[in-house]
This record gives sequence, structure tokens and C-alpha cells, in this order.
Amino acid sequence: MRNPEELKTIMVVEPEVRMVVAEYLRDCGYKVIEAMAAEDVWTVLDSGHHLDVVMTDAKLAGDGGGFSLASRIRQTHPDIDVILTSGIAGAAHESYELCQDGPIKKPYDPRDVEVRIRMLLERRRAASMS
Repeated sequence: MRNPEELKTIMVVEPEVRMVVAEYLRDCGYKVIEAMAAEDVWTVLDSGHHLDVVMTDAKLAGDGGGFSLASRIRQTHPDIDVILTSGIAGAAHESYELCQDGPIKKPYDPRDVEVRIRMLLERRRAASMS
């Protein structure tokens, strides 16, 4: 388990598999907030909560889906990393523009998500030290 001062908050906006992924990430020592819709991200942020990473499905229901959510997060909260997941062929191109490392392709193993989160957090930590 991580030191509480280092506890990172991950928001999982994955209607189909969020409970499985969220439980796995909690077991890995992250604080996890589960959500069903893009609007939930803004509700959490507007309430003053800090998020380190938002993971969302590219096909998320609502205004513009996961791509729109990722784009808005990058514009308004550049300190939050975004992970897109996708089972859509051809989603990779648009995902690379919004998420530096592209989408995590479905079906995926929750361990792949945790590896990506660690990589993003380490990259951000290294950048803040330089």
C-alpha cells in the first residue's frame, strides 16, 4: 500500500467494466472514484476534489463521448492525465492526439490500466522535478 500522502486519485468513467477496474485499482493502492457519465467528472472537479488520472471509454455516452471529455480535460485541467479505452477500430489516431500513449484497446486486463497509470504518474513526477 502506498503512503497516504502519495495516494493518487483515479476516476474511472467506464460504464461497462468500471467496477472490476475500480476494485483492482483500489487493491493497487489508489483512491478510486467511479462514474457513469462525463458530467460526473465535472461534478467531482467542481466540488473541489483533485483528480490525478481520468480513465474513460472513447464511446462514452453523452456530448461527444470520451473523446470530447478527454479534449475538455486537456484544455481545462492539464494537470490531469487521461486514459482512453477503446474497442473501436480506427480510434487510435484520434486518441493519440488526446492521450500521448494512445488508447488501451479492449478487451484489456486491469493490470494494463495500472501499468499505464504508473507510467503517467512517473512521467509527471519526473517532469515536475526538472
